[in-house]
Amino acid sequence: MDTTQTTVIEPGNRIRLPAEWAEALGLQDQVVLVKTDEGILVRPHPQVTWDDVFANRLSARPAGPTRSGEAATAPEVTEVSGDDLLF
Repeated sequence: MDTTQTTVIEPGNRIRLPAEWAEALGLQDQVVLVKTDEGILVRPHPQVTWDDVFANRLSARPAGPTRSGEAATAPEVTEVSGDDLLF
């Protein structure tokens, strides 16, 4: 696989990656762009599962101070199982 290729910047600042590069690097659907001093690095987007999404559930408590003036704290979760993620 060649490591250098020239491409045009299409309208909307779009670039087309060589298909063989995308396939070889596992790039599909979404990618992560990282701005560096040398240019732009394109990385595969990490796969996110529903378990990942629900493991970081939002707190059901209010974000601001409570009626007594105390700061609200997030409930403590000591163990999360697959059953905890069912609705």
